[in-house]
Amino acid sequence: MKDMARDLLGEDVIDVLSFLLDNKAELTDEEMANKLNVKVNEVRKKLYALADHGLVSYRRTRDKESGWYVYFWKANVDQINELLLARKREILNKLKARLEYESNNEFYICPEDKTKYTFEEAFENEFKCPKCGVQLTYYDSARVRELLEQKIKEIEEEIARETKVGSS
Repeated sequence: MKDMARDLLGEDVIDVLSFLLDNKAELTDEEMANKLNVKVNEVRKKLYALADHGLVSYRRTRDKESGWYVYFWKANVDQINELLLARKREILNKLKARLEYESNNEFYICPEDKTKYTFEEAFENEFKCPKCGVQLTYYDSARVRELLEQKIKEIEEEIARETKVGSS
């Protein structure tokens, strides 16, 4: 779960997520801020970022004395498999879009800086690199397509396996 948070949001949210995971209980943002010795606004910012990705959730109640809402936060440990599956589906969709792009375009590459251009971009620049003026060469993207197809197949198989395990 920490690795996923790190990949999605960076290192700075890990302290709050770790604290929630270690405590295994609902905590208010103020309790976390006091125990982590940071400002409550900093904790809230991290909690909202984590919540946007489904890694944490909250329960809201009204304080009888002050009338203010109090938020009790917890890590969504029980939903980690669903979160991982959703993430894999996002990656799968991006890989499929990239495969479609690679399949539907012809490419040319600058031999100097290795920048890749579509046929249209190369044609507009008279098949010369717009950065350095070197003659562009044809780029065969068959290997890229092959790798994308392989990765798509792997992820589809993982999703199928994990969906089957989850529904059993």
